[in-house]
Amino acid sequence: MRWLIDEMLPHEAAELLHNLNHDAVSVVKAGLGATDDGEVYAAAVSQGRVIVTEDAGGFIPLAKEDLDSLRPSVAIVLVRKDRLGRGGAMARNLADALHHWAQENPDPYHGPHWL
Repeated sequence: MRWLIDEMLPHEAAELLHNLNHDAVSVVKAGLGATDDGEVYAAAVSQGRVIVTEDAGGFIPLAKEDLDSLRPSVAIVLVRKDRLGRGGAMARNLADALHHWAQENPDPYHGPHWL
């Protein structure tokens, strides 16, 4: 699966996902740090990446607008950091959860998914 990890989540999760045979990049490594959600969303759409974020309010309206207009869109996996553990465990737990999610959802529908 092709992932785009939003900047409020641990960017180390992208490297851990690579080790699990995923194509993953963090927003920061993609040069999109501190950009607005619209730019991040557009990059994900153009690259065919699933967005991983905890920012439901920023990304769900963008996806809804594209889906309603029949424009290209992407899947968005919404996570809550408080469910991922603390410190160094957070990146590993996120990567593991996304890896399992991808196995269960190899062709996810476009729009929001809760993890």
